[in-house]
Amino acid sequence: MQGALGIGANLNKWSEQDFTLATKMIALYKRIRPTVQTGDLYRLSSPRTSDLTANQYVSADGKQAVLFAVRHSQQYNAPPPTIYLRGLDERALYRIDPLDNKLTEKQAQLSGAYLMHHGLNVNLRGDFDSTALVLERVQ
Repeated sequence: MQGALGIGANLNKWSEQDFTLATKMIALYKRIRPTVQTGDLYRLSSPRTSDLTANQYVSADGKQAVLFAVRHSQQYNAPPPTIYLRGLDERALYRIDPLDNKLTEKQAQLSGAYLMHHGLNVNLRGDFDSTALVLERVQ
């Protein structure tokens, strides 16, 4: 989803669960496509310096941000590093819509200042675990 969405698989071999997940992912992509394709990109964590890659996109008007985090290989059961977001309005509140239950912060809304200075923690365990979340500015 970090660019153009593509699905490369033999659809004749998919289960109902596969189609349900694909439907959910396509709907999410349609929701975030303008932000990912034309927003500002922040590379928050590099695979060259960490076992976590984190990329954040912020829409031109600042109303939406999208975070993608991928754990390449877990080292000695160590938790992934805190992810400090960028490009947000420090005075604004953001509603957080996680793709799954891997976000350790359970607040429905956090300030831009909190997100950029205290960061977010994601519970990514094992090789190639990943997550995504959408932030929508509410005020």
